[in-house]
Parts: sequence; C-alpha cells; structure tokens
Amino acid sequence: MSIAEPLGMYDLIVNTIAGNEIVFTFMATIFISTLAAKFHMPKIVFLIMIALFGIIFSAYIGGLYLILILLSGFAIFSALGKVFT
Repeated sequence: MSIAEPLGMYDLIVNTIAGNEIVFTFMATIFISTLAAKFHMPKIVFLIMIALFGIIFSAYIGGLYLILILLSGFAIFSALGKVFT
C-alpha cells in the first residue's frame, strides 16, 4: 500500500503527474512555452526564463540536458508564437 506524505511535493507533483523527471520537465517546458507564446513575451525574456528552468532541472538529469531543454523550449515557443499571432 502506498501512502503519500502531505508535504512530499516532489512525489506529489513529479511522480503522480508525469511518472519521472524527464517526462515532467518536457511537460513543464511545453506548458511554459505555451504560456509565453500566448502572452507574447519577448524572446530574450523567454530565453532567460527557460534557461533558469533548465539549470534547475539539469541538476537532476545531467549537463547536456540543459541544451535539450533550451532547444526544445525555444522551438516550441517559436512555433506557438506564430499560432497565437
């Protein structure tokens, strides 16, 4: 029987919603990119925001993961920016 701790936010958010860290970070990258494109953020502000997000989550996975988050986030932001204009 599995018991969830009331303040175990890592288990509640990452494991319950996505299953593991990799899937959760890609879901969060898509979510952040969608919101940034919807609210017409400037590209430099989005780049700083996604870089900070990537630095935080690259501690869990590894250094090359930061580049993957930056590239995928910026590609999603650029594609959705054309949809929301």
